[in-house]
Parts: sequence; C-alpha cells; structure tokens
Amino acid sequence: MYIYFRMGRKARATRPQVLAAARKAFAEGGFDGTTLAAIASRVGVTPAALLRHAPTKEALFGAAMAAEGHELRSPVEFLDGLDGSEDPREVLRAVAERAIPVLEATFAETIVGWLHSRKAGSLRAIPLPFDPRSKSTPPQRAFRAIEGYMKKAVRQGTLRVGDVRAAATAFQGALVAYVSFHKLFRILDPPLPVERYVDTLLEIWMGGALPKKKTPRRKPAGKRSGK
Repeated sequence: MYIYFRMGRKARATRPQVLAAARKAFAEGGFDGTTLAAIASRVGVTPAALLRHAPTKEALFGAAMAAEGHELRSPVEFLDGLDGSEDPREVLRAVAERAIPVLEATFAETIVGWLHSRKAGSLRAIPLPFDPRSKSTPPQRAFRAIEGYMKKAVRQGTLRVGDVRAAATAFQGALVAYVSFHKLFRILDPPLPVERYVDTLLEIWMGGALPKKKTPRRKPAGKRSGK
C-alpha cells in the first residue's frame, strides 16, 4: 500500500491576489516592461495560471488597473483616534511617512494607465484610481482627517495656525508636491530623499522660515535728527 504526500505545494492564488500583484508589477515596470512571468513570480504560480484570470496580458492589465474593486484606503485614518494633545511634530511626521508611499504608488499606477491608454489610442481622460464624482474620495477623506486633527490640536494649544483649513490644505499639498516632483515632472535627479524633505517641511512648519519683521525704533520725544 502506498501513500502519496504532496508537500510544499502552494495553494492557488486568488483573483484579488493576482490582480493586486499585477497592479503593482505594472506600476513599477509599465505595460511593456512587465512580463507574465514577473507577475506570476509575485504570487508563486506559473504564467499559464494567470490566464485563468484573464485570457491575455492586455486583459490582465485592464482588470488590474481598473478602479472597480480596488479599494484605495486613506493612510491617515489614525488621526481620527487622536485628541490633539500629542506632539504635532511626531503626528505630522507620521502623516508624511504614511501618505507619501501611498501617493507614490497611486501616481505610478495613474501614469502607467495613462501612457498605455495613449499608446493604444483609447485615451479620453486621465484615469484615476477612484471615482472623482464620489462625495467621499480617498483624498477628501485624508483632507478631512488632517483638518480634524489640526482643529483638535489648536484647541489643545499644541498647534498655532490662524486658518486651520488653509493649514491642512498647505500640508497635504506639500506631500502631493513632493510626489509630483519625482513621479510626474521628474524635476529632481537624483530624487531628494523623503527623510530630508520631511525634516525640512517640519522645520518650516514648527520653526518658521521667515524672520519676524523688526519694528523700527521710535525716537525719543523732544529730540530731532541733526540736532
């Protein structure tokens, strides 16, 4: 009597796992620079196994890059659990460190989708990883979280800003600007390390880059110049 054991065999990858791996691979290498073998290696299956989820590489690209079924989560949800008494330096640093990687991945996916659509001649509008018509998009949720934290911090006296909404806009905009410079416009080569950018951003926020205006001294009463 013989008993056969199948050892070390990996379970089949699920469709969400395949699409997530394909999305990341395409975002990193582009459509032409990404092979089915490269995608398959990420989930531990054969290239042929990918074709169970999509008949061609083109179909796999379309399914992976589609906004439907791809949940873009806000990386700053933790702000909702704060009461504003925390050190704003640490909080804003955590926001930057969590948000920038998500923004970079989102920009990369958007650019790859746009380039492929343009090459295929089917480009109508820049593809977004969310429905811009929604009343609560991921960028909007992130903004509300940052603004909400800043309101609490102002009430606690740990943050001093005159216009909370403008401050939240400026901070979130600074994070988007960093990613835009590197992923979209490619202005900086080599890229500026994110740690340097965040350190300088916090230095400007917490210390102030512009010196206060000096008030001119008033001359003592009764004295005139030249006398």
